[in-house]
Amino acid sequence: MTISASFDTSSYIFECCCGERFNNIGAASVCKKCRNYSVWGYTKYVVNILTEEVVHGEMPTDEEYAAAEAAAEIRWAEEAREFEDWKATPQATSRESARAHERCLQEQADAEEDILWDEQERLSR
Repeated sequence: MTISASFDTSSYIFECCCGERFNNIGAASVCKKCRNYSVWGYTKYVVNILTEEVVHGEMPTDEEYAAAEAAAEIRWAEEAREFEDWKATPQATSRESARAHERCLQEQADAEEDILWDEQERLSR
């Protein structure tokens, strides 16, 4: 059985401008995914998908959307260039190796904690 088959999505009727669905207007109006997936960079509007009514913000015109899309393409291209430049810097490599080391230490700590839990469970029998 898949998760979607066992999870009732019928109450998620509020859709923000990036397409994410929520069960209340307040959550949809501050969608975090819109920062990356909406041409606006924020939640410009929320639609009730049952009535197709805009319940937060206002629906943009085609011209407004086209202008926002053009600006977003420029912004996303610049962000991609900045990320590629950052990856090429020596600090990025050392940061990534430091993060990998931190992950390794965390995995060791988790394994040790699992051992302690197992020992505690064994002793409590």
